[in-house]
Amino acid sequence: MKKKADRTLNRKLRITGGSKKEVKTDEVPKPDNRQYEILLQAKNTWESLDEYREKRMRGRDYTFGKQWNDKVTLPDGRTLTEEQYLKEQGKIPLKNNMIRQLVKNVVGQFRGTQTEPVCIARDREEQQLGELMSTAMQYAYQHNRLWELDGRTIEEFLISGSCFHKVGYGWRRDKMDVWVDEINPNRIFFNMMEDSRHWDCSLIGELHDVPVADVVSRFSGGSPRKAAWLRELYSHANETEICGCFENLTSERIDRLDFLVPSDPHLCRVIEVWRLESRERIKCHDRLKGEYFKAELSSLPGIEAENNRRKEAGLSGDDSTISIEWFIDRFWYYRFFTPFGDILDEGETPYWHGEHPYVFKLYPLVDGEIHSFVEDIIDQQRYINRLITMVDFIMGSSAKGVLLFPEDQIPDGMTIEDVAEEWTRYNGVILFKPRPGAPLPQQIAVNATNVGAYELLNLQMRLLDDISGVHGAMQGKTPSASTPASLYAMQTQNGSTNLVDLFESYKTFREDRDTKIMKVIQQYYTAERYRKIAGDSIEPENYSPGKVRNAEFDLTLAQSVSSPVYRLASNDFLLELFRMGQITLEMLLENGSFPFADKLLQSISKFKQEQKEQPVLPAKI
Repeated sequence: MKKKADRTLNRKLRITGGSKKEVKTDEVPKPDNRQYEILLQAKNTWESLDEYREKRMRGRDYTFGKQWNDKVTLPDGRTLTEEQYLKEQGKIPLKNNMIRQLVKNVVGQFRGTQTEPVCIARDREEQQLGELMSTAMQYAYQHNRLWELDGRTIEEFLISGSCFHKVGYGWRRDKMDVWVDEINPNRIFFNMMEDSRHWDCSLIGELHDVPVADVVSRFSGGSPRKAAWLRELYSHANETEICGCFENLTSERIDRLDFLVPSDPHLCRVIEVWRLESRERIKCHDRLKGEYFKAELSSLPGIEAENNRRKEAGLSGDDSTISIEWFIDRFWYYRFFTPFGDILDEGETPYWHGEHPYVFKLYPLVDGEIHSFVEDIIDQQRYINRLITMVDFIMGSSAKGVLLFPEDQIPDGMTIEDVAEEWTRYNGVILFKPRPGAPLPQQIAVNATNVGAYELLNLQMRLLDDISGVHGAMQGKTPSASTPASLYAMQTQNGSTNLVDLFESYKTFREDRDTKIMKVIQQYYTAERYRKIAGDSIEPENYSPGKVRNAEFDLTLAQSVSSPVYRLASNDFLLELFRMGQITLEMLLENGSFPFADKLLQSISKFKQEQKEQPVLPAKI
């Protein structure tokens, strides 16, 4: 019971402690020197990630075929891309993109095993609440299309070694609900961290480029005066500033991001900053009302006055007073800045989990560094491209069928062009009188490509598989006729083992994200929303938001019921119970995953109803 009381205390402190800065609706925020320091700190943090963004851009380019964009410095001081340098040398920069296929294979391995969140109540008496929360989580997965989002996010995880999501609650797509967004890593910034769990994060933020209408709608607070102030701040962002031609389906805009200047002149730059801050506060326990809350130090006179009022009213003793305890409160505080340093909105985190809305994973974060899956195999990809370009150049510059024709042997009445045309013509004949002792025409063909390039190319292809850990068996390549089935299965298993660490790190990211989704659902969902999601599968008394909010859940990722493997196993188990007579046909169809189950249940129900309505005939004597 004591643990449950402590849990309730912490829960209530988190719920009642999120105090937003009190600002009148139509009040225009006044400048504050401290806010410029926070904006400068965010700017320095964003600029410190320049190297990370460049490494990510390089990994992305190599993944999607731009593999000659690395810069080289020539002896004359010029800096060119490798592609430009090769073209100046008269060579064609060829490439054979092996990285893309490996990335697609790993993404396919992930998507082939689909999982979904399952919430388990720690108190077994509240297990129906766990089922209710699991149903709500599955609904959040469906309306956010998280299975598709996870597929694209793990692709980003392989390319850059990082991934970022944002979990929030608001009005979107004509409904108030929990929303999950994928954040582009070029727009994110955060402080330096060394903990692989990222528990030492103290600052995180994001750059937004949005139309002026969205800014006014989000930050005006229904005040015409503040809406006019916002339009004046972003007076440059109007329809007349829209570019005549848009650069669409290209990464150039996102690669050229600046901290203060938006990527398009008709958009408004909004800088979102979340910081972990601290403040002296008091922890209060109102024994008369049985409530826990925290308050500012300025509330002390009011609390003392309330205690005196209760004493005068005849309520004496410790059970009727508000006890206080001084402490240092740590909390997340958000601010939305304009590029000019004005604050559009600020306050403590409104979320019940008491943190920022971002979920991210940096892999592997050894000594503060991240290294991606793609980064490990870039050198092999570069050498493969170099070898095939070199082989192509050697083949193009070697002698192939060159004709040596002595000048004194040219037949009378013919030119050298006539000789060349006759030489290459089908059934051509060149008639000439050879002079004694003079050399005869001869054709030279030189095979100069056998310089070990093919052996080196095969070596790099094998090294690519070994370093990536994605072997031929895992890629589904057809084995040789002499390969035993057991060996092929072992190779596939070993290939999967090489990716276990990568998949487990991404699983941790998903668990952290789903936990935040679960807590946001507990905070904002009403009884009506639970009823619409769960339907008749949960008892009505368990729809109470208060009961769900005070329950503690453990969240795990289990095999999805939509995967073929899960459906096959569950159907086999139910069929075995049906054969043993432990369940009825209706139970089998209701709990199984059969494509015809609903139609068959309706037919059975209709048949039973008709049987009941048929009159009972008297027995013949």
